[in-house]
Amino acid sequence: MIRFEGAGKRHPDGTVAVEGLDLDVPAGRITVLVGPSGCGKTTILRMVNRMVEPTSGRVLLDGRDVAGLRPAGLRRGIGYVIQQAGLFPHRRVIDNVATVPYLLGWDRKRARARAAELLELVGLAPETARRYPYQLSGGQQQRVGVARALAADPPVLLMDEPFSAVDPLVRAGLQEELLRLQSELNKTVLFVTHDIEEAVRLGDRVVVLREHGRIAQLADPHTLLTAPADERVAAFLGRDRGLRGLGLRPAAGIRLEPLAGSHHGWRLELDADGRPEAWARGAERRPAPGFAPAADSLRAALDAAVLSPAGLAVALDAGGLALGLASRAAVLAALGAELADGTETGGGADPDRAEAPGGR
Repeated sequence: MIRFEGAGKRHPDGTVAVEGLDLDVPAGRITVLVGPSGCGKTTILRMVNRMVEPTSGRVLLDGRDVAGLRPAGLRRGIGYVIQQAGLFPHRRVIDNVATVPYLLGWDRKRARARAAELLELVGLAPETARRYPYQLSGGQQQRVGVARALAADPPVLLMDEPFSAVDPLVRAGLQEELLRLQSELNKTVLFVTHDIEEAVRLGDRVVVLREHGRIAQLADPHTLLTAPADERVAAFLGRDRGLRGLGLRPAAGIRLEPLAGSHHGWRLELDADGRPEAWARGAERRPAPGFAPAADSLRAALDAAVLSPAGLAVALDAGGLALGLASRAAVLAALGAELADGTETGGGADPDRAEAPGGR
């Protein structure tokens, strides 16, 4: 666990970056720091690996004050991922990933074997290992950066806006990859972002910061979106925070309609195996957006229903076969049923809450 006890950073010119921060980052979970530019997010993160030295208070890692640890040794035991991946341009990908194992004295064969294993773990093809960073896309470079951070199996990962420099589609894929990796590895992750959408999707706990690193609210995503601490937090979350909340709830409870029949003049066409092909009305054919009740969120289902010409989303099983149809009204009714069953959190952070698909 990481603990900040009255931690602060005042620069020589008197500028206060962070003041009196008290915060616990629980082991095995993703804690996200979010807030406007200049609120101290990156300063807080870098206090953990002593890239920034606190001028007051303490930062503890598993009960040990990091100020008493050698910086080089401390950093080798902490994974660190930054916005631009920070890869060595003159080294092949496999040797970039093996950097920390080399520094720890691993022999070349063992270090490279570990690097190859991690490249596969983050979803990169084996031939990627022989390339140089300039031969990779931005998303691939970020995956290499994550693999390098994991190379020595550190218990702690520090991630400083790691996905903000890539396009939205790649960013969504990288976020999914991080959640998949975390479900397998259970690292203690401290993640910095300025994007509230990313914060509520990734975080087990979200820390909303104000100027000087002051905590405006610390909560799980459900509580944050449904019960912001004050008007300033609500304004930061945005007017569409209700829609974001849909992204944190599973679609499994939606009541489905039969596949057969006409819906506002549209009929769903299926292939021979039962997979949706298109919505058809006379000679007109339109895409048939779908969602997986077992894996997707209510927001994914609502998006599919809104985009459908018939106003109905196609529910799919794991193999892509059509199960039934979901209307917008059915999606909202499923949300109402969850609230009525008491699944809405209301008072404070719940670190042991159930995790919903599409957001944690």
